[in-house]
Amino acid sequence: MRQGFLKREHTNTAFVLLDTKKCEACWKCLDVCTNNVIGRINLPWHKHIRFVNGSLCIGCMKCVKICKTGAISKLNKEKEIV
Repeated sequence: MRQGFLKREHTNTAFVLLDTKKCEACWKCLDVCTNNVIGRINLPWHKHIRFVNGSLCIGCMKCVKICKTGAISKLNKEKEIV
């Protein structure tokens, strides 16, 4: 396993920011993302979403709207995290 693979807390696409610490692994965002941008880490001890095809994100914000925990939020370009 890559060092730091499971420790990354924030990642983003061109439009949205993911905070893995807030993700409750409900997987609802996977159902609404029609571009297959979102994937999952589903280990018994470690569960949350991840961006697998971030470049395919079109900024529709469906994932932001369905995420009740705020794990996915609209990206503030001034605070972009890469």
